[in-house]
Amino acid sequence: MIPVSLTWELPNVFVVPTDYVPVKSLAEFLTWTKQKGQVSFGSPGVGTTPHLSGVLFSKRANIDAIHVPFRGAAQTIPAMLAGEVHFAIDNLASYVPVIQSGKMRALAVTSAKRWPTLPDIPTMEEAGIKDFIITSWAAFVVPAGTPRPIIDKLSAAQRQIAAEPSVQERFLTAGARVLSSTPEGAIAFAAKERAMWKDVVAASGAKVD
Repeated sequence: MIPVSLTWELPNVFVVPTDYVPVKSLAEFLTWTKQKGQVSFGSPGVGTTPHLSGVLFSKRANIDAIHVPFRGAAQTIPAMLAGEVHFAIDNLASYVPVIQSGKMRALAVTSAKRWPTLPDIPTMEEAGIKDFIITSWAAFVVPAGTPRPIIDKLSAAQRQIAAEPSVQERFLTAGARVLSSTPEGAIAFAAKERAMWKDVVAASGAKVD
């Protein structure tokens, strides 16, 4: 397969249940965690970006955090609201409503810059955790052997689509950001992501059954 263009990305968001974790910043969370001794974090399952984000954060912050896998945010959120899990670094799109309701507090986003729909929430780097840019993303690909003129035409079409304000707005409403890139840009981005995730997966101990 040959990449044509990146198409979209969405970050993870670091959230805590307001009623059970009495903090308002990531720095306060780390202080609270070290006083508590051991905490737990939820994810949609082993090997997902929320699971690996939690592992990476725990190692970077040097905290004792137990991973609790669920079948998705629909299970993780009720567990957090019941005080059974202390934090999650999960896909932003799933948590926007509960953050807006005030039942959960967002402490940071894992995007490179502040997210447009959560402008008051710092990035992980701004919150004190460097080199923590994590997004879920997608790309258009075509079969190997596809003529380059066709690849370039598709890439140009995605660039036009991504430039449409109405498309940008729809993606942001859903919690994501529309993207475009050259084929070479998509290849380079994927290579960088593979290298990063290889190290994080190794640190997590996750294995394919």
